[in-house]
Amino acid sequence: MRRTPQLLSRFDAFAAAMEPSDEGAPSLSPQAERPVFPPSPRPRAPEHELRDREKAAKLRHKAARARMKSNRLEDRARHLVQKAAKMERRADELDGISRTPMQSPQ
Repeated sequence: MRRTPQLLSRFDAFAAAMEPSDEGAPSLSPQAERPVFPPSPRPRAPEHELRDREKAAKLRHKAARARMKSNRLEDRARHLVQKAAKMERRADELDGISRTPMQSPQ
């Protein structure tokens, strides 16, 4: 004899238990439809505030370093443009070429 029908009956009982039913469904009363707000955050402990301030200080320091690097690169780029122009003028003098200087737009 095989016990397959008994296994199927256990499976059927399990499947029936897993199916959604109307018994446990919440009713759609006006009380259940009220808006749900997230819980308000608890006040942070002083050590967390210190960590936040430390992170803020680190970010400000990184921003200042980035700003300094940007300014330095702008200065360096300006210097290289002037150096390239001077080299071009010198090369033109050696070749005997005369160019009219370009006026900057005002």
